[in-house]
Amino acid sequence: MSSITEHARGNADHLVQMANDIGHFFQSEPDHEAAVAGVASHIRRYWEPRMRKHIYAHLDQGGAGLTDIARDAITRLAEQARAAS
Repeated sequence: MSSITEHARGNADHLVQMANDIGHFFQSEPDHEAAVAGVASHIRRYWEPRMRKHIYAHLDQGGAGLTDIARDAITRLAEQARAAS
């Protein structure tokens, strides 16, 4: 595996962990849609565009490791980004 590929994998793993951590914070929200909206809002506000592009690419490759809340939030954001472009 090339060092570029290893770096990209490590970056994706880190972003997945970050998204899941945000999802865990919102997990206590009884309304799944509200939890997803909270995660999406946090990622939209605090992640730089490059980070969001990387996590969207990871999602497009299957999204391994993402929790349901994180996956749903990232899916929503990716769809909004595609609609806006």
